[in-house]
Amino acid sequence: MSAAERFRSGVGFVLRSWRLELWQLTRSRLYLFQAILLPLIFASLAFYMFGASARRTPPVDVALSAALMGMWSSTLLGSGNAINRLRWIQMLEPLVASPRSTFVITLPFAVATASLGVYGLVTTLLWSGLVFGMPLHIADPGLFVAAVGATVLGLGMLGLLMASAFILYPTAQSLANFFEYPVWMLSGMLVPVSALPDAVRPVSAVLAPTWGVRALEGAAAGSPGTGPAVGMCLLLSAVYLAITLLLQKRFEWLARSSGTLALQ
Repeated sequence: MSAAERFRSGVGFVLRSWRLELWQLTRSRLYLFQAILLPLIFASLAFYMFGASARRTPPVDVALSAALMGMWSSTLLGSGNAINRLRWIQMLEPLVASPRSTFVITLPFAVATASLGVYGLVTTLLWSGLVFGMPLHIADPGLFVAAVGATVLGLGMLGLLMASAFILYPTAQSLANFFEYPVWMLSGMLVPVSALPDAVRPVSAVLAPTWGVRALEGAAAGSPGTGPAVGMCLLLSAVYLAITLLLQKRFEWLARSSGTLALQ
């Protein structure tokens, strides 16, 4: 098989797996709550909290932060549950042992969960506008769409990097839960990065969601620096991709040598 044929085969596999994963996710009540209803709850709580405080935060920033928190939670939940689901049906071992790259196998999980996050973002903005009277005006719609795409890619690639470790650990979901709140805090979803201690700000700078938050808020408000933020988000996504490709080979070898792919 030529390189072009292998590429087409890999793309076709990813698209089919992405569609199948979306179908499975939309039939999980837990995931639908996490991806669709939880951002609305976050947004409602945030609007009531900021409405009763003296701090003046743009309403669109509150809505976007709530949506991104839900997107990251759903990405982690989907990636961790996907690996566990493959373990439960005893499909993880043959998939990792197959000639196809583990990267191609795990990529649809992260992309599918991040894709559904777009729906959560749209519904959160509509909920905030209809229920809380938030202006739905976006200063730069074109750049906002680009920022959404870059943010979804960044969240997906970061989730894919986490999923590489999930292959190695049978307690994948517990590991996923551990990373939920730190990324919320460090990326500026929960609190502004400027409010964090100086010692942890370099960590925020290497997280793609940090730049996704800046890009979305900047595009919504028409602030300068949105374009560079989109570029940094894409650059870090490419870095995550390169690291994932390197680590997955190592994780595959460790999992096979230690026999940790199965539940027992």
